[in-house]
Amino acid sequence: MNMPSSVAEPVGRTPADLLRPERLAQLPPTRLSASRALVHRMTARHWTVEPLEFAVDDQARGRARYRVRTPDGPFDFVAFSFRPRLEGRTSRIVGTDWDMTGALFDGVADEDDLAHTERELPKLYEGRATGHTLIWCRSNRSLRLFEHVVDSLAAGRQPDAARLWDVGYLMRNTGLDGNGTFGTRSFAALPGSHPLAAPLHAQMLAAYLMREFAADLAEHLARQRSAQAHRLDPELRRCLGLGNASALGLVFFANNHPRLVDRWLTLREQALAQALGARRGAPHLAAVRTAVERTARFHEEDPTVYDVFAPAPPLARSLRQALTLLDGLERPGDADGLPRLWALWNAELDERTVEVLAGALIDSVPDLTDPLVDRQRVDETLTARPAQTVGELLAHLDDAYRWALDIDLSAPDALRHVWYKSRAAEEPRRGPRTEVAEGLDWQLNVPRSVQALHRELRAADPGGSTGVFCVRHPEHRDTVARVQGLADTALHSPHMNIADDAFVPAYIVRFLNSAVHGLDKTADSAGRNVLGLLFHGAPTRHDLDLDPSSPSRHDWTLPARPAAAATEENA
Repeated sequence: MNMPSSVAEPVGRTPADLLRPERLAQLPPTRLSASRALVHRMTARHWTVEPLEFAVDDQARGRARYRVRTPDGPFDFVAFSFRPRLEGRTSRIVGTDWDMTGALFDGVADEDDLAHTERELPKLYEGRATGHTLIWCRSNRSLRLFEHVVDSLAAGRQPDAARLWDVGYLMRNTGLDGNGTFGTRSFAALPGSHPLAAPLHAQMLAAYLMREFAADLAEHLARQRSAQAHRLDPELRRCLGLGNASALGLVFFANNHPRLVDRWLTLREQALAQALGARRGAPHLAAVRTAVERTARFHEEDPTVYDVFAPAPPLARSLRQALTLLDGLERPGDADGLPRLWALWNAELDERTVEVLAGALIDSVPDLTDPLVDRQRVDETLTARPAQTVGELLAHLDDAYRWALDIDLSAPDALRHVWYKSRAAEEPRRGPRTEVAEGLDWQLNVPRSVQALHRELRAADPGGSTGVFCVRHPEHRDTVARVQGLADTALHSPHMNIADDAFVPAYIVRFLNSAVHGLDKTADSAGRNVLGLLFHGAPTRHDLDLDPSSPSRHDWTLPARPAAAATEENA
């Protein structure tokens, strides 16, 4: 299957290559990732974050408000803070007790909005947001780090930098809900010119403000304990991100948003093709070298313990090998130097390293990459074509879905798992079919659906219309609409059988967390959960007010380990 003609195909990258879950899991964050793209937009367009209120007592009970000012209008964010308690606390989205809850409003929030939100948000699934609420969010403190930071600042010293680097966050996000959930505003209602029109940018702005609130709260509580309390060192504050944990729901997201997945991957491939086709000679190659060097150093300093995913040190060594290949490139200043280097990297290095290098190439031409963010928004409607003949649809399946038709669903364990919802929390879960005999199987299993449709089409009149076919076989109507509605795309569906015992959900969760959302240090737990950091190294709200030439406003991604951390460990 060929990729759409609108996208250059860099050195043979095909859907069969790119859509394997194991490969998708290797895609790193880039300037196209939602959190990074948002921060780049915030700095480029001179957004500011102004604290309006911080009415929180010494037990962390109270309310804080922030206003985000953009050239196109303001956003208000309210954070409700609580005294921590372990009862009802969980890192999952369905907790009943949180250290902080918050809401992001499209525009200015008045006291009625705030009072309504304070009353409704704790109800969660039974609550209802105001009409101009974009996001409801929740987070919990890090049990390993938050109190250490408050105690250190209150004592008039900075916290242990090595400890901060190892943990990486003061609070962990436990839920970012929007796009109609709980009555929040539908993102489809946002005009294309809206500052948060790009997919996931509203969620990421709420996450950024949760990160800022966490640091503000730690400093505030330290001042409550001591008049001599220090503020958090700007470098340390910058390296702290927002913790995040995601699980099986993102597998459903990938299946249920095929046009969004296709648009994002297609634009990523276009960004790579643009970088390789820039033909900017030696200066561009030097910029690429700097980016790869920075990436190698970041992975050398990564303290994260990985399980299913490969550890960081081998990747760092492979990136050093990529630098050696770059330094040994003949005629590096020639216009075709970078494409020749890309071919060499593909020939000599493993798949994981190649995808990380592709990310460095994409980021090496921000003037070409950043405009693509405005094209990420897509109409996700899947429109059926009832006039298409059965024979035409069958031929399309034989071509575009060959990967799905070739999966042997009769093999042992090929359909072992069902995907069901928790009775208590309606969370998606996955378990052996024999253990969930009464559970309703919620999975959208593309191979199973396509194979069932293919069998029925082969038995039908090839000259008949698919509209008539669907009337006679209504059980296939959704699959027909999906296949026909995606006929003009190529990168819409990961090549996976999610019912197979061998399927690793964490691959898809990591793809969305790392590549699409922009999390760093994404480690898996139990092959299904993925933990990581949002805004690791990003400018803080204080940095947004600085002169654009300030070092903290540039090259913030892949932050270096704080110098104080090495000093402490060597002491």
